[in-house]
Amino acid sequence: MTLSSVPDGADAATVRAMLSCGNPRWARQHPHKAMQVHLECEVGICATKTVAFLTLQQQGRIVPDSGRDR
Repeated sequence: MTLSSVPDGADAATVRAMLSCGNPRWARQHPHKAMQVHLECEVGICATKTVAFLTLQQQGRIVPDSGRDR
């Protein structure tokens, strides 16, 4: 995971929440940021990235690659 997406001045609890792979509520609220922070995670394995991906898909902001199984 990359920390380049952590907001300036974020407290430890915020950083822990962002890095947690089990934080779907935060991913729903900040799907683009969640995708950035969980760059190395996989959709379908990381709950945070999965929720972020599905949220962006529902919003029409991301189109799944038709050549990949999710």
